[in-house]
Amino acid sequence: MRHILIAVALATFVGCGGGGGSTPPAPQVIDMGLVPVNTPSTATFSVSNSTGAEGTVTDVSAASAFTIDGGQLPLVLANGASSTLDVTFNPPAAGMFEGVLTARLTSANGVRNFTVTCSAEAELPSIALQTLNVAFGDVLPDTTADRTVTVANNSLVTTLALTGGGYPSAAFAFTEAFPIQIAPGATADLTLRYAATGPGSIDGTAQVVSERGPLPLGVTASTGGLEVIDLGNQTFLAGGDTAEMTFDIPADAIAFTVEGVTDSGTVSGLRLLEGPGAREYENETLTGPYIWRQNPGLHLSQVPNTDRNEVQLVAGGGTYRLKLWRVSGSDTDVDVRILVQRRPAGGTDVIGTIDLNVFLADAITPTAATAASDATLGTVLTTVDNILAQQGVRLGDIDYYDINDATYDDVTGAEFGPLLATSSVASEVRLNLFFVRTAIGGGILGVAAMLGGPAINGTTQSGVMSLYTTNNPAFIGLVAAHEIGHFIGLAHTVEQNGQHDDITDTAQCPATGTNGTCTTAGGGYLMHWQAVGGSTITDGQGGVLRGHPLVGPRLVPPPPFTALQSKPQAPFIQVDPTVPQNWCGTCRCGGKHAPAK
Repeated sequence: MRHILIAVALATFVGCGGGGGSTPPAPQVIDMGLVPVNTPSTATFSVSNSTGAEGTVTDVSAASAFTIDGGQLPLVLANGASSTLDVTFNPPAAGMFEGVLTARLTSANGVRNFTVTCSAEAELPSIALQTLNVAFGDVLPDTTADRTVTVANNSLVTTLALTGGGYPSAAFAFTEAFPIQIAPGATADLTLRYAATGPGSIDGTAQVVSERGPLPLGVTASTGGLEVIDLGNQTFLAGGDTAEMTFDIPADAIAFTVEGVTDSGTVSGLRLLEGPGAREYENETLTGPYIWRQNPGLHLSQVPNTDRNEVQLVAGGGTYRLKLWRVSGSDTDVDVRILVQRRPAGGTDVIGTIDLNVFLADAITPTAATAASDATLGTVLTTVDNILAQQGVRLGDIDYYDINDATYDDVTGAEFGPLLATSSVASEVRLNLFFVRTAIGGGILGVAAMLGGPAINGTTQSGVMSLYTTNNPAFIGLVAAHEIGHFIGLAHTVEQNGQHDDITDTAQCPATGTNGTCTTAGGGYLMHWQAVGGSTITDGQGGVLRGHPLVGPRLVPPPPFTALQSKPQAPFIQVDPTVPQNWCGTCRCGGKHAPAK
């Protein structure tokens, strides 16, 4: 409340016999100046009694924006006494106001009026954002980012309140408790928080809500992750093809995977895959440049699955056309999904996290209860993490499960698929890594169900297997990393028969030994078919890894991670001299099946 006392000289009453009389009091003037429009302002004026008799003061003013405080009236004044009365200005709007108030003194000796001319200017408040737009950039899933928003009260005398916020989605919120008062001429800093969850980009408008109304605030943010486009159940028509399907790939995608699931082992494949601008991956005569692989019951085609230019995604996103066809089998339909791996622009395409479900055979030492603190298993998994870190991919959250069936201590070829199917007990869909005492009769150290495995638990193709020993845990880590490489899309850099992979930046090494191109056996590559100690993952291979549906754009500390400026030297793993040459169970590059239609 603003209180102003205006001191004005009053004419003196002169007592005159019985009824008395005097010169009337001089008019008073109250100028409140600039005052807030949303807060009553007060001033005072004087009244006195010089009539020679006790008198009573009442208000006889006409209605206006200025009022005499009725709680003070009627006011009884003894002869010779004086007092003040409060004047309240309660402006109905901004602008200039004037009014005349009259207080009347009535006594036995007569009536006298005290007049006050009042004026004031009610300020039009002014509040504005100094921060007009907030750009969060790329925010990793399951993390938060904060940005400062500054609000200025440009009023000269009016205190203004911020009462809340408005948001383009539930992912945004101001962290402060409202209301917040801002003094005239002052500013307030608010914290706008973005809690990233699923994939997508936001370009919208938030609001800072004040008592003067909402203040619009532009906000942009983006988050990577896996987006699922369900194309539903598709019928194999006459001739074995499905109807044509279309789906839209966003501009921030780095890869997508076509997933087709049949019930009874039917093999399905690509009949048509075409991108925006008629970019051809596969055509209806099956001569397109994209290499896809066939597997019973489950079709998976990750695009791109190589660094070759002609099979990369079309920049900027857009609509793709797709047909599947029944290569063999009797199923009449197929369930189709598109799994889109999204990474916002700005560098987060070179990071990723693989969460694991680790299954432990009954015959090996660590159990699910002790695994997290087991030093040997810790070395195995740290080795895997160090190898994948070359390409900015790290191990994330790990759940452990016991394999209580002793059948799976020493796994045969026939038992491998049923072993992987036990991943149905896992509570999360993750990459399933099975550790057993011996794999495929002991002649194989590790095996992946397929090249580019599914983001599905509980199938006979849901994971990879590695033997487990305590003799050389770093080598077991190499085996596990190699098989994980297969599952998330990498073929051998070269097969035993000399066939090379489809990645352009892996050197053309011989199947065994060295040559002028590869002076180190196996070229030092993790994905060489022999266990010769290499652990290098190339940039071309890294792009394939990060595009797999199970590699999320999230990093879980420790260790803290930022986008790699230079990749660390790949660790060279000491090879167990007893390892047989044919050590890997996924020893095939595999080309697409392309018979005439």
